[in-house]
Formats: sequence, structure tokens, C-alpha cells
Amino acid sequence: MSLIKFLLLLIFSLSFSMKCLSQKVIVHVFIDNKLSKPGSDTIYYDFNRKLIWADFRGKPDSSYFGSAITASGFAFNASMHFEDQDMVFTIGVYPFFTKSHSWKKNNINSDYLLLHEQHHFDITRLGAQKFVEEIKNAHFTADNYNTLLNSIYTKVYYENQALQQDYDLETKNSVDIKKQEEWNNKIAGEIKNIRESYAP
Repeated sequence: MSLIKFLLLLIFSLSFSMKCLSQKVIVHVFIDNKLSKPGSDTIYYDFNRKLIWADFRGKPDSSYFGSAITASGFAFNASMHFEDQDMVFTIGVYPFFTKSHSWKKNNINSDYLLLHEQHHFDITRLGAQKFVEEIKNAHFTADNYNTLLNSIYTKVYYENQALQQDYDLETKNSVDIKKQEEWNNKIAGEIKNIRESYAP
């Protein structure tokens, strides 16, 4: 490569890098209130739609000490486009419940135990909200977008899993009625705060 070509390539690379570094990055993040389709294996979180025992369609594990399992989590869709010179990232976060991986034992039908499982789904919703808030507080650039987004997701996901485990440990999987009542009040209060923050 000639010296002139090398210098031209170097100037172009530096100009391109400076342009990327100087680009403004705008992030729009929100809870994507997806609608659950009739007959679908997936239920998306809805403040007005509580779980019912018929949603637990998986095969129960007779060797498992617990009475039921709630299979829930949160995920996101992300897209990017340009507005003039700005990079705009749109991130929709959605909590979900999977019927085929959620189960209950045949003799389990009480409202008390159903509320315990509902709160597992509520804790998932709290995790999704935390994910949204951490994205809002993060500093995204054109260079770190993918790495930072995945890093935040992984961090919040494992924190949420730890909270799920704390919930079961402290309530002894709902056996400790006093502790269950404390968690009921705590989770209901946090869900109420989130719901009110989205009220028009």
C-alpha cells in the first residue's frame, strides 16, 4: 500500500470513528403490554388478569417437594434506526408465564396456594420494571449498546431469580403463614406502585 493510500485510509477511519463517537444515542424503553392470545401457551403479564389453576398445564413432578411451579420470566425486543444523525434504540420489555412448563400437583386447588404462585409472577413483573429503570439510567453509546444491554439484562435476571428464591425460602414455599402474609403485603404494595405510575 502506498503512503498516500495509507494516509487516506487512516483519515477515513479516524473520521468514521469520530462520527460514531459524536453521535447522540437515544433510548426508548418501555413495558410492552402484549396481549395473550386464546389457546396460546404464553400468558403476558396483565394487572387485571390473575393466574388460575387451569393455567398450570405442565406435568407435575411427584418427586418435587413443592405443590406447584410457576414458570415465568421477562424478555425484550430491541430495534435501532437513525433520526438525522441520532441513533435511536427502541426496547420493549415483556414479562411472561409459560403454561406448559408450569404445573401443580393433583390435590392442589386452594386460593391460598394460588396466590403464592401469582406472587411469583408478580416478582417477575417487578424484575421487568427494574430492567426498564436500569436501562433508563445507563449510558449507551454506539460502541457499547449490545454489550451493555445484555450485561444489564443478565444482572437484573439473576437478581430477580435470587428474589424468587428468597420468597420461597422465607415463606417455606407458603407453609409459613405469617411470612407469606408479609410477602403478600410487600409484593402487592410494589405492584400497586407500578400500576399507579402507569395510570393516565
